[in-house]
Parts: sequence; C-alpha cells; structure tokens
Amino acid sequence: MDNTIGSTSALGTLVRAARMEQGLTRDTLANATGLSPKFISHVEAGKPTAQIGKVLQLLAELGVTLHAQTAVDIPRKTVLAATHRRRSSHGK
Repeated sequence: MDNTIGSTSALGTLVRAARMEQGLTRDTLANATGLSPKFISHVEAGKPTAQIGKVLQLLAELGVTLHAQTAVDIPRKTVLAATHRRRSSHGK
C-alpha cells in the first residue's frame, strides 16, 4: 500500500494504523523494539522532534519501508558522491 507522507502527523497516523492493524499495543511494540511506550505515543501524535534513528527502528518492526521521491532527478553518481563525507575543519 502506498501512502504519501508529507508531515510528522501523517507519519504518526501511518505508524498508529500499522500498529493497530497488527493488533499490537504500545506496550507490546515497546517491548519488541526496546523503545518506550511514551516515545511511540509521541511518534503517533506526530511529534516533530522524534529521533529519526528510533523512528526508523519503529518502522522496521512494523514492516513499514520508506521510499523517497525527489522533485529533481538525482543521478546515481551524485548519490554515490554524497556518501563520501568530506572532512571538516570545524572544531579543530
């Protein structure tokens, strides 16, 4: 099923729907992921400051995969180049 996610609220609704459809309580999902029920509640409520790594962990447990669509064409060579981080002189 395709769902367009344009906000943290829409993502939260998707997370809640996926959890409910699987018959999971927040506590059960929290036990499965190691995340707190409060964190799961915050994500489901669309909290914009939820940590992305934890959100991705939650999505993986629910079997939800994210796909990105860009407004501009990004060639594969540019994506590969972007994976190579440059060293920064900041903090030295």
